[in-house]
Amino acid sequence: MITKLDPPAERDLPAGGAARMRVRLRFEMHGPALARRRRTGRLALAGVATLAAAAAVATPLIRDGDPPTTIAMGPGELTSSLTATAKACLHGYPDGPMFERQPRFPVTVGDLSVAVQHRGRTGALFLTDQGYVACSREAEPGHEESGGFHIELWNGTRDWLPGPVQVLSRSSSEAESGWVIAAGRISARVGRLTLEHGNGTTTAARLSDGTFGLLTRTDDVQPAAELVAYDKGGREVWRERFFKPLLGWDQCYTAPDGRVVYENRWHEEKDAQHSGEPVGTPEPAPEGPCRPAEAWKP
Repeated sequence: MITKLDPPAERDLPAGGAARMRVRLRFEMHGPALARRRRTGRLALAGVATLAAAAAVATPLIRDGDPPTTIAMGPGELTSSLTATAKACLHGYPDGPMFERQPRFPVTVGDLSVAVQHRGRTGALFLTDQGYVACSREAEPGHEESGGFHIELWNGTRDWLPGPVQVLSRSSSEAESGWVIAAGRISARVGRLTLEHGNGTTTAARLSDGTFGLLTRTDDVQPAAELVAYDKGGREVWRERFFKPLLGWDQCYTAPDGRVVYENRWHEEKDAQHSGEPVGTPEPAPEGPCRPAEAWKP
């Protein structure tokens, strides 16, 4: 049973609150990029902006009586509190002033693919034919509301994945540790997706219609945590460090017609280093031909 929720009193966002939000939540996103188009400088926090100004009044606080963990795969599974969260995520989009420099396309609550909730921590992912919107919020009693969003156009990548799993949003309570929220897309061959915390504990993701949602009940996820995918027969088909730097793909991927749909972003960043542009420090990428992209269908 969902506890009745009361909206918080209206209040103004304190000066500097937006900056503190991003530091405290460490909201990290990963979005597809147009092949053969340089997009340097879009690191883990690129495209992320704060939600509190839009959602401070629009979204109820989640109280201790709420279910400890909820994952809704699609609008048909939304609880009352997750519905409020989904609406707050889209509040002011696409015409609000804080979306001026973001891609703009129609998005509604009906486009929801994944919504997750753990106490006062929530996240939502919306997928449309044009692109996706992801957001995350933390609204716990005694703490300043925090969160962020990321909006990205598919740019020709909607029907393809860079491997069997594509993480589109990820957040953690600490720097590469703590409790985590993640959501993204999976190919048809993935039958199970599990987060190995790095200490013997595991959390299974929920899968539905080519998407996954994951939220841990505990705050013991370690920096060495790995996301592992299995096929429907139980065979491991993919394994990757969960907190891998979100700079892009370390391998290029092509469609069956030979078209490159995902560039090797590591080489792109390396070229930018030689050009004198400021970039992060990506992990080394293997040399070799492109791998086949995996088809995606919702």
